[in-house]
Amino acid sequence: MLSRLIWGARASLLAGVIPVTLAVSLSIPLGLVAGYAGGWIDSWMMRLNDAMLAIPFLIVAIALAAFLGPSLRNAMIAIGIASLPTFLRLARGTVLALKAEDYVEAARALGCSRPRIAGRHILPNMLPPLIVQSSIAVAAAIIAEASLAFLGLGQQPPAPSWGSMLNAAQRYLSQAPWMALYPGLTIFAIVMALNVLGDGLRDALDPRYY
Repeated sequence: MLSRLIWGARASLLAGVIPVTLAVSLSIPLGLVAGYAGGWIDSWMMRLNDAMLAIPFLIVAIALAAFLGPSLRNAMIAIGIASLPTFLRLARGTVLALKAEDYVEAARALGCSRPRIAGRHILPNMLPPLIVQSSIAVAAAIIAEASLAFLGLGQQPPAPSWGSMLNAAQRYLSQAPWMALYPGLTIFAIVMALNVLGDGLRDALDPRYY
């Protein structure tokens, strides 16, 4: 049980970090374009984003994973795509707030080009909220991967993952409850730790605490 928990941590942590990295990497340029350029580009992107946000995160992940096929790689792709709308909306909102700041207006008055303002003044200041959201999103992605594996859409046997271990344990709950207890506690502990990390990062990166 211990060896499978340790080995299954590889799949769960990969499925937490890689999809969130993918979503953040896509949301930064898209959020910059939508928030700074505005116009029909912003309107079109946000309407599409709102349509995706109207569907619950886990439902989107399950649908995409079922469409792509059961495997850890496809589960990570599905979780990354399902996570993108949240990061895109956060990135756009941050850009809209930052481009009204005095230092951006000063750079514009000095004649800085739009790409320079976006890359030099807005991009570095939009990263802290995305970093905080990333730590929380990794926890949600780990739960999503466990859910997909529990449904048979994630890591495939014989390779272990915490979700598939819970799926196998449900048939033995009365005879061997520890088979479900330890994977469940492991998921609980890592998700709790990542949420506490997110709270700490929020306090550390908030300029009001400087």
